[in-house]
Amino acid sequence: MKHFQLYTLRNKLIFSFLGVALLPLLLLAFLNQRSTQKTLTNNANQTLLTAASQTALSLDAFISSNLDAVRVEAQLPVFAKYLSLPANQRQNIAAEVEGALRSLSRKDTLNISSYALLDRQGRDVIDTYTPDIGKDKSDQDYFQQPLKTGLPYVSPIQFSPTTREVSVFFSSPVRNAAGNIIGVLHICYKAAVVQRLVSQNTNLVRRSASFAILLDENHIRLADGNAPELNFKSVTPLPPAKVKALQVKGRLPKGTTADLSTNFPAFEQGLDNAATSPYFTTALSSTNNDLNAAAVTKLKTQPWFVVFVQPKAVFLAPIEAQIRATLLLAAIIAGVVIIAAITIGQLLAKPLINLAGTVTQFTAGNLDARTSIKSQDEIGVLALSFNAMAEQVGKLLQGLEERTRELEVSQHVTVAVSELSKAIVDPERLLREAIALMQNRFGLHYVQIYLLDQTTNQLIRRADSGNQDMLGHDESACLSLDDRSLVALAARNQQTIWVDNQDNAGLAAGLKPIPIGSSAAVPLIARGALLGVLDIQDNESDRFSQTDLETFNTLAGQIATALENARLFEEIQKAEAQYRDKAQELQQTLSELKQTQTQLIQTEKMSSLGQLVAGVAHEINNPVNFIYGNVSPANEYLEDLLKLLNLYQQHYPNPDPEIQAYIEEIELEFLLLDFHKILSSMKVGAERIRQIVLSLRNFSRLDEAEMKAVDIHEGLENTLVILQNQLKDKPGHPEIQVIKEYGNLPLVECYAGQLNQVFMNLLTNAIDSLDEFNRKRSTDEIKCNPTTIWICTKVAGKNQVEIRIIDNGLGIPSEVQPRLFDPFFTTKNVGKGTGLGLAISYQIVVEKHGGQLECISAAGQGAEFAIKIPIRV
Repeated sequence: MKHFQLYTLRNKLIFSFLGVALLPLLLLAFLNQRSTQKTLTNNANQTLLTAASQTALSLDAFISSNLDAVRVEAQLPVFAKYLSLPANQRQNIAAEVEGALRSLSRKDTLNISSYALLDRQGRDVIDTYTPDIGKDKSDQDYFQQPLKTGLPYVSPIQFSPTTREVSVFFSSPVRNAAGNIIGVLHICYKAAVVQRLVSQNTNLVRRSASFAILLDENHIRLADGNAPELNFKSVTPLPPAKVKALQVKGRLPKGTTADLSTNFPAFEQGLDNAATSPYFTTALSSTNNDLNAAAVTKLKTQPWFVVFVQPKAVFLAPIEAQIRATLLLAAIIAGVVIIAAITIGQLLAKPLINLAGTVTQFTAGNLDARTSIKSQDEIGVLALSFNAMAEQVGKLLQGLEERTRELEVSQHVTVAVSELSKAIVDPERLLREAIALMQNRFGLHYVQIYLLDQTTNQLIRRADSGNQDMLGHDESACLSLDDRSLVALAARNQQTIWVDNQDNAGLAAGLKPIPIGSSAAVPLIARGALLGVLDIQDNESDRFSQTDLETFNTLAGQIATALENARLFEEIQKAEAQYRDKAQELQQTLSELKQTQTQLIQTEKMSSLGQLVAGVAHEINNPVNFIYGNVSPANEYLEDLLKLLNLYQQHYPNPDPEIQAYIEEIELEFLLLDFHKILSSMKVGAERIRQIVLSLRNFSRLDEAEMKAVDIHEGLENTLVILQNQLKDKPGHPEIQVIKEYGNLPLVECYAGQLNQVFMNLLTNAIDSLDEFNRKRSTDEIKCNPTTIWICTKVAGKNQVEIRIIDNGLGIPSEVQPRLFDPFFTTKNVGKGTGLGLAISYQIVVEKHGGQLECISAAGQGAEFAIKIPIRV
């Protein structure tokens, strides 16, 4: 800035013109470029996500339609008939079955490799790909899964162990008339169909260079719309052990980890964060760093990802053209401004230099110095003003007084603006205070404010300095914009207009005559829009000076700004209330969804477990009862045979040598003695099995859906019987001692099956914790401090029982305890827990029974879970 002050006037003008012309242009260009880039990026992201969803939908449709097709085809009677026949009789209808398979395969000869029928043992009995006939495919997932679930199944994309072709298999169980599974029908599709489906969506996004990529749950490319040569390569290198495991399963071809991977960490991170943000940016080439915008979505039928990609340079191309145009325009403007600035600077500088010389003489004491500039522009006016300065020295006092009056007016304006800002929130109060301030500070006769009604396009009087009860009842309370009044004219022209009753100019313009001395109408304008008109009237003629009009303009601007701010503040409050209500509603909905999800999972889990337990108990019960019921008669028959044998020995003490030799060969005495022991062991074993079956039936309690009085100790004992295998000593698994400290409990009204599930969850967690604890200790440490579970029960209070399950395991850290009962939260390793056990237990105890479930634990000091439920509900 100091150096700028030393420049000549011409240089200052050039730099000033350049700054005024170019700085706003460059700033506007920068802001516009930022806004345009953000808009283009958002639009591209939305478009890419739509394309990815459309691609995923087409893949889901392909998989679902083939699952439905194979399910229907597996129900063809000829397949069930063929598999139901013995192997030596199947040849009679083999040609018919083979014809049916070949007919089915012809529905898509381009993509279907083969149809095959597998028997119950997994042997390929008929196949349109004849080299596979007779092969054992029982180890394949497309055979095992339909048998296990009874539902159609689609396999991952995998390499054939024989042909090394890349295929995807669809299979479904074949059932006989009784509904039993007797085999599996499977279709082998060429994996090229997936590549073809993905490639069809290339350039689905407007403009070019967009394409889709399909990846599996291990982030391995299954199909690439741009570079198919990258198929079956992971986004980032996988661990060698995982690569080897995938190769064994046929999920990857043979090769090293380097050959079967790329290295795009940003791509990998985007897939990991797909659940929270579907958009990310990544490079897709190792040879250049060009960034690509990507959107990711997941398939519903397979754990696969669809990523749609487009280079950022494609959808940001309009910005580059815009920047070039802006720079060209800036260069042109700069050239024009420099030429204009030099010319104008030359014209302005010369008279100013002459005037500066005259001023220098005057300030040096030559009061007769005068300038000879005769131009009619501002410099000429300045010269004439300087020439008149000497004559005006005598009028200095009068000028000072006028200045004092103007300063007082300015002070009034400042105070008025300050007080108006206090009423910014309430528009009605704002108008009343504005009118009162103007009438009191300026001594005005009458002030009123009209506001424009946008619906009727009329000016409505909203406040005045008269009687508030008369507001809106006289004929001037509502004015049309076409009215001949001063107020309507100011509104139409959006300019300040003032007249007095001695001025005929207003009448000549077609205005209504004003009844009093002076009148001024000032439009209220905010952000270029007309809000209303400020109408000021006074009894005196020629009342308003130019300074007064400027003051009125300032006040009108402040009133308009305050009105606009009040309106915006009201809209913000309404919007904030709406968003707050919406957020609360969404939070409540999310909470209800989480609770519903937990309840559904609990219901399904309990139902499946109960049905499994009841089914197993029922299937075991009948043969066990048969064995148990026949042990006693078998024992009686043995006694009768022994008596008969003794009679033979008494009456025939010397048997035939052959009989005597056979008696010695079979060791008759030992056989008789040991046979008694065998029958006793069978009876004890059958009794033990009956007890286990009874425990299973009591644990499931499928027939006790309603609340009833039960023995809590019986439920605990049944649960321990089921978990006995996890408690006893086994190789690599030390025994877990169970210490029972049962109190004298009455029968408790509860949902017995659900409460048994709580016991099962808590005891299973305790066993897992103790197993983990033992893995970290040596044999000597385990002997010194054996793992133990305490089960304590007692009556707590008048109508409560307390069940405490305690272990001396690892304990639970304090930072984890607040989240123990959250759904899907688990501290176990991946694959060992769902995170629902404690959440379901908490819901059963607290919500179903109105009780309490608490955890008392510290790291390294074991854990205690205390259950309190009412005896009577």
